[in-house]
Amino acid sequence: MRELYQTKTIGVNRCLTKQCGFTLLELAIVLFIVGLLYTGIIKAAAIYDNAKVHSDLRKLESMQSAFMLYKDKYHQLPGEDSSHPGRLKTVLSSEAANEGLFYELKESNFITQSELEASIGDDFKATWGGSSGANYGLIAGMNQICIIQIDTGLASVIETKLDNGDQYSGDFRYTANGSQLCMLLR
Repeated sequence: MRELYQTKTIGVNRCLTKQCGFTLLELAIVLFIVGLLYTGIIKAAAIYDNAKVHSDLRKLESMQSAFMLYKDKYHQLPGEDSSHPGRLKTVLSSEAANEGLFYELKESNFITQSELEASIGDDFKATWGGSSGANYGLIAGMNQICIIQIDTGLASVIETKLDNGDQYSGDFRYTANGSQLCMLLR
């Protein structure tokens, strides 16, 4: 009699009398667990990204403090361009081997090497705000530190949170194409 309830097709048994597969409740539980895992991963990624932003903002604040401490101690600007007194020589933090703001702050023990590594952009840049171009900052006529190659949306959020919400004025400014977010050094 057993043969009547089962059919054999190419070595695969099919159940006709017993339940085969999963119940809707079992599928719902699996989908719920998958949803929880997905939500957890998304939240973890957001927390990680938020930590990178806060890390770089602390680094900018640290560099600004180190800039002021250096000026007070040595009575000159760190990384001053010798051909243009009062202006910073443009230099990237990754290229701070033997000159510029980052080199002088590091050599005088005001900052550490780890503070020179950007997380949310490609690099930090110390510069003077002059004519437009890659070698200059956004804040005309002022010394500044920039994060280069930063996401425009992220730059906007940072600028709004820390400044006046206008990308073209205040102590923080950013470019519309996301090439840099700059902080004024006073």
